[in-house]
Amino acid sequence: MHLKILGMKVLIIDSSIEIIERLQQALCETEEVVAAYGAVAYKDGFAFFRDVKPALVLLDSGLPGGESVRLLQDIKKMNRKTPVAIMHSGTGGEWQQENDFSVADLFFDKYHDFEKLPGVVKVIAAEMKEVTSDGVL
Repeated sequence: MHLKILGMKVLIIDSSIEIIERLQQALCETEEVVAAYGAVAYKDGFAFFRDVKPALVLLDSGLPGGESVRLLQDIKKMNRKTPVAIMHSGTGGEWQQENDFSVADLFFDKYHDFEKLPGVVKVIAAEMKEVTSDGVL
């Protein structure tokens, strides 16, 4: 886990420790991220989500045993306002057609769209500031 003094919490759930570590490093280099937690499976991912209440979830579309879809659905049942970005490694829409990720908020290729992630975090952080300054949460 990487920590900073100010910012938002992000939860990364991916079956690859290397991907988690790479994303943690990139996210914690941004001003907006306080902590980037990582989990490799449903059980730990859901426990982190419940306990940490992250502002953003990055979820691997290819967790073993169809856990990605179940975890996405359970996260949205617990808090539908938390943005969930599905990280896929396929090209085109084949990966999405195999599973139901319709309740996800964002989609990106975890190998080719990696550089877009800090921008996404900045937008979400700005939206959070706007909502909290209005007193609406």
